[in-house]
Amino acid sequence: MVKSITALLVAGALSVSTAQASLLYKVTGNDMAEPSYLFGTIHMICAEDFKVHEQTKAAFAQADRLIMELDMADPGVLQSMQTKLLDPQGRKLSSHVSEAQYELLDEFLTSTMGTGLTTFDGMRPFILSSMVMTSQLGCAQQMSYEGHFTQKAMEQQKAVDGLESVDFQFGIFDQIPYQEQVQWLMESLEDKAKAKGELDKMVRLYVAEDMEGLYKMIADTDAYADYTALLLDDRNRTWQQQLDADLQAPGSEFIAVGAGHLGGNAGIIQLLKDLGYAVEPVTTQTQD
Repeated sequence: MVKSITALLVAGALSVSTAQASLLYKVTGNDMAEPSYLFGTIHMICAEDFKVHEQTKAAFAQADRLIMELDMADPGVLQSMQTKLLDPQGRKLSSHVSEAQYELLDEFLTSTMGTGLTTFDGMRPFILSSMVMTSQLGCAQQMSYEGHFTQKAMEQQKAVDGLESVDFQFGIFDQIPYQEQVQWLMESLEDKAKAKGELDKMVRLYVAEDMEGLYKMIADTDAYADYTALLLDDRNRTWQQQLDADLQAPGSEFIAVGAGHLGGNAGIIQLLKDLGYAVEPVTTQTQD
């Protein structure tokens, strides 16, 4: 199986194993005065596939605070991300690819970004991989659940908090060998049909809220298996303690994180249950 970087970029947004198909979960117990809600996101999706169910809207409206992986309402977060696009060690992609791969990458960037590899040569490989993934979605307009909820929180004057910093999230990929990231990037371009097919399947499963199917699909990806602890498990355990404190504070929280953080034995759902909370799926219906 191709070790697609797509699996790493969307693993945190997709791989969940639950008995019932749902993206929304009600959290109660431990003497909470009012319920909070947990929602699994996908970080980028075509506009025509973007849906927010009425039950999700109602849960969000009840919440006093929005909690996400990053505080996207903070202008400093986006500014910090912009300063970290280049490889911190100054490495150049052109020095780590063959002549044929250089031409392939240069052609992709020229056709999609309007300028070739010389402009992007110093970027971190996973940033370019995200560009490839966005292109392979195959739609003119993409939507972000994080962006949507941030906008709604600001309109409704809700507090917004983040579970992690930009430095931490970029540091995750710094722990994955550079050459391996380059390999994943090139494989996504060298076998476009397979990479797009995998991405399309993931999106279909997400839209269908088929968490079990998503979990099985991602679990079959070698690259994902190699970095499960780094991308998901270790972060989930850190979030467990932070979310416990958040849930015990006055008010109600709407927690929106990549759906891959929800399921499995080290997922947020199980970790909250381990602390004594009841975490129950909310049945949703698609609303146009």
